[in-house]
Amino acid sequence: IVFGFALAGGFLLLLWLLPKNASEVNEIPIGLENYLSAQRFLNSQECFAFQDKETNIVYSGIIDLSKFSQNNLNKCYNAVNTKTKAYQFTLNYNNKKNTISTKNWEGLLNEAKTEHVLVGDNGNIQKAEIFIEVQDAK
Repeated sequence: IVFGFALAGGFLLLLWLLPKNASEVNEIPIGLENYLSAQRFLNSQECFAFQDKETNIVYSGIIDLSKFSQNNLNKCYNAVNTKTKAYQFTLNYNNKKNTISTKNWEGLLNEAKTEHVLVGDNGNIQKAEIFIEVQDAK
């Protein structure tokens, strides 16, 4: 009898812990989608990530200063219409600010954050900050 009560109690506890419906299982936490999509710029060798020329190793989180340009951003993320997210990046390095934005940037800010990164500049690696602004697709 005690085992039956324990089993019933465990079953009810299990039902209470499980999500009530399938929509709760696949909810994306707020800000995760923007965070992951912005990370492609910092971690991709086609965008801003530093790549060692001798070993071809890509160092994610280290921005190659020579790649941080409007022309390179346009090659990396060719967004000509407003159906895709728009980004604006401001790199604060060596007391200088350099701002670049995607072609579809309209100046309407939806979300912004500052990240601490490293910048590779002619073999020297130094600390910097990048301010990432995101504008949702229309």
